[in-house]
Amino acid sequence: KYIRRILMQKIILSAFLSLVLYADTQTIQVFKPITSTCPQSWLDDIQKDVGEVKIVSMIDVKNLKRQIGIPQEIQSCNTSILNDYVFEGNVPSLAIKDFFKYIPKNSIGLSLPAYENEKELKQVFIIYEDKTYKEFGKYK
Repeated sequence: KYIRRILMQKIILSAFLSLVLYADTQTIQVFKPITSTCPQSWLDDIQKDVGEVKIVSMIDVKNLKRQIGIPQEIQSCNTSILNDYVFEGNVPSLAIKDFFKYIPKNSIGLSLPAYENEKELKQVFIIYEDKTYKEFGKYK
């Protein structure tokens, strides 16, 4: 019984320490269609500047976008969620960091539409709860 109690205490302590350590690490979930890949350079930037990346491949990402309220005009390949905010497409890590410096009222996140991906200076949009959007900034 004594050994079982000691083992249980170690397991509980280990689980608690894991939770404490995990709480300091932000994890961004990237939801993407099973048929597409995210650019490794973007994933590397996100991992370096924003937090741990967890990729979730889905059959129907469009339904997720619809449920969240991402306007169709500014949708892209993947949808990411971090701290209850949405980041549509390959939003530059600097834009995400800028967003969290001062989160605009009634916003749900940012979008880098698919048509901006190939541009050198990319236009990032802020998305609001009422499904409207406007320019947030331009990023390289």
